[in-house]
Amino acid sequence: MRLTRRDLIKAGGALATAYFLPRGARRALAGGATEKVLVAIFLRGGADPLNLVVPAFDSTYYAVRPDIAIAAGAELQLNGGDNHGFGFFPLWSDMKQMYDDGELVALHLAGSTDPSRSHFDAQDFMEKAAPGNRTITDGWLNRYLGAIANSDPIAGLSISDAPQLAMRGPSPNVAFSAINQFLVQGDFASARRAALQSYYSAGAADTLGAGVDAALSAVDVIQSVNTATGVTYPNNKLATALKDVAAIIKADIGAKVVAVALDGWDHHTDLNTRLGEVGGEDGDGKAVELNVALKAFRDDLFNSGGTNYLDHTLTLCMTEFGRRVVQNGGAGTDHGHGGVMFAIGGGVAGGKLILKGDLWPGLDPPNLFNGEDLQVTTDFRDVLAESLFAHLGMSVSAMAPIFPGFTVKQSSFPGLYA
Repeated sequence: MRLTRRDLIKAGGALATAYFLPRGARRALAGGATEKVLVAIFLRGGADPLNLVVPAFDSTYYAVRPDIAIAAGAELQLNGGDNHGFGFFPLWSDMKQMYDDGELVALHLAGSTDPSRSHFDAQDFMEKAAPGNRTITDGWLNRYLGAIANSDPIAGLSISDAPQLAMRGPSPNVAFSAINQFLVQGDFASARRAALQSYYSAGAADTLGAGVDAALSAVDVIQSVNTATGVTYPNNKLATALKDVAAIIKADIGAKVVAVALDGWDHHTDLNTRLGEVGGEDGDGKAVELNVALKAFRDDLFNSGGTNYLDHTLTLCMTEFGRRVVQNGGAGTDHGHGGVMFAIGGGVAGGKLILKGDLWPGLDPPNLFNGEDLQVTTDFRDVLAESLFAHLGMSVSAMAPIFPGFTVKQSSFPGLYA
């Protein structure tokens, strides 16, 4: 990343929101207690919930997906191997192990109450935690940072070239594609840095001057993070990002919320190939990429250097909407409604699949949303709210600014920690 005046003043740029850190403030690598961290992974494109968490007991599933249903018995059965329950995608052996170890919760029929099948709208509504509300411009994670009066840009991180939408807004945050790319680059980097500091020192008390100090301070902190690990990460995009996230969590530099995205879940054709096999236009199958990346991330956090950072971390996986129940003509599925979410961490009440009211409505058209799609019975905002409450210790009464137009009720929490 190259630091220029344009970078520092461009709206939405990687360091734009760092302006609000007071001049000269720097965060040293912390000792003492490890802070709780929430990691939000957005599965962009609309992941197919029925082939990821298979209703193996529902005969309609096999009838309406004759070419793409996971073969009966091939699913990794949940709930003690009950043949009349749900099962994970067959190549999710690591996800299944985390589930069995009590570290993973799956939530079926979870998602947004807005019926949009537009990727752009549905992602906006979910990352802003405001379904159907186009007046909201900032992300829910940014509003969380504002609600806790955060002034340290290191508290909110996006592992991407620009802030993830959930992180965008007025509260300080930082984005970078990789730790080793977050530095003053180019020839004569030290001289360029000194020139930046000298050029803006005269106006150090103003917004831009403070922004330069904040930006360079953030560079120093991130570059101090030790990325060495004894865990071998797979060679895929998500794993590379999560390796940096794990290093940041273990460094205990003050990160509170981290946003990451995995693209490529819009599978209108060749659904199972693109979920599970290596090769093709998407490279690794998306489900396989998610499975192995999360396993490496989990292992890196677990009992690292004598500290179980997994207990301090909650990872949420979400997607903008589900897919239609009936397969299409391309051995895939089209945009739908109800989806699936996952919560992973040492503190969750794992080893369970959450259905609101423990009810599966069935896949026959009278039981579907608009006769075509899975229903949404768990509002994603209840999942986010429980995460803030149970993991990050936020009171319900403080959440109103984070979830505009939505009443947070503890009684509506789905039970990630129950």
